[in-house]
Amino acid sequence: MSVAPSSRDRPATVYDVAALAGVSAQTVSRFVKGFEGIRPATRERVQAAIEELGYRPNHAARLLRTQKSNRIGALVHDMFERGPGELLRGAAIEARRWGYSLNVVGIDSLDEQSIDDAFDQFEVEQVAGILVVTLTEELREVVRRRSSNIPVLIDPADAPGPTPTTSESGGREAALHLLALGHRRIGLISGPEGRLPSKQRRDSFIQAVDAAGADVVAEWPGDWSPEAGAAAAEAFDPSEGVTGVFAANDAMAIGFIHGLIRRGIEVPGAVSVVGFDDIPVAAYLQPELTTVRPIVNYEGKAAIDALIALIEDRPAASIVHSGTELVARSSTAPAPVG
Repeated sequence: MSVAPSSRDRPATVYDVAALAGVSAQTVSRFVKGFEGIRPATRERVQAAIEELGYRPNHAARLLRTQKSNRIGALVHDMFERGPGELLRGAAIEARRWGYSLNVVGIDSLDEQSIDDAFDQFEVEQVAGILVVTLTEELREVVRRRSSNIPVLIDPADAPGPTPTTSESGGREAALHLLALGHRRIGLISGPEGRLPSKQRRDSFIQAVDAAGADVVAEWPGDWSPEAGAAAAEAFDPSEGVTGVFAANDAMAIGFIHGLIRRGIEVPGAVSVVGFDDIPVAAYLQPELTTVRPIVNYEGKAAIDALIALIEDRPAASIVHSGTELVARSSTAPAPVG
């Protein structure tokens, strides 16, 4: 019986392909290298095995033969924040699968000199390509103004795929969950102004609520911190009739719930609350936090696949992002009646 790619705990090897196709490893190697002297029936079996196993040739060995670099530069803005960190981890895993390694440079400043310095460093290191992980449109524009002979991909803006980013799909999922529970007057605790994830979550959430004919009747500013959520709870006005609230990250949701309970406002009896991130503690709160779980690693994979396609001058496969998953727990419930 063959082994599906999703069930493998390691990438397929030339020997796995050979075993499945019923040929020698040498035959598989010759097929991968484009050798023409292989019988059509054998070629078909090898190709079918490659596709079934998701086999990828050893790019590291090929790069060594062609004297090309197997290093990718990763320019990361606020790399220790949860989103960029998770995306970078997914990118590193996928780069290794292709035989590349990541050289990571973290930046906090958005000035052009810091970007130029990072690009200069990558050029000295002779990286094959540059992946830029950014949280702001300003940084994207600075990078776009920086000319380079090295292939550059700005994630997630330049990665292929017809579906939204995790922040966009996550905002929509949070709205749909509250709407499905019957909430029609809804509140929003937004993330910091100027951050792309904050804007994407806010815009997609409001669009989904509007499309359903419901209303976002209250919005409180946030900065990703529990304190911002607690401040929103202090500003919460029960007379506005808000029964469901989306906080753009779990930390703010936790602070908001804490603040409501201190005021004697029941969660979810009076107000349902949804967060974003599914941090480890979310399942152990009281009430347990309903939240959106982003599959950020997948965006990193898509970005690396697209960048390597640029490096190797071939079309990039269109990636359908897994996006997000709504994890329903006890902080949300049907809207109160009356």
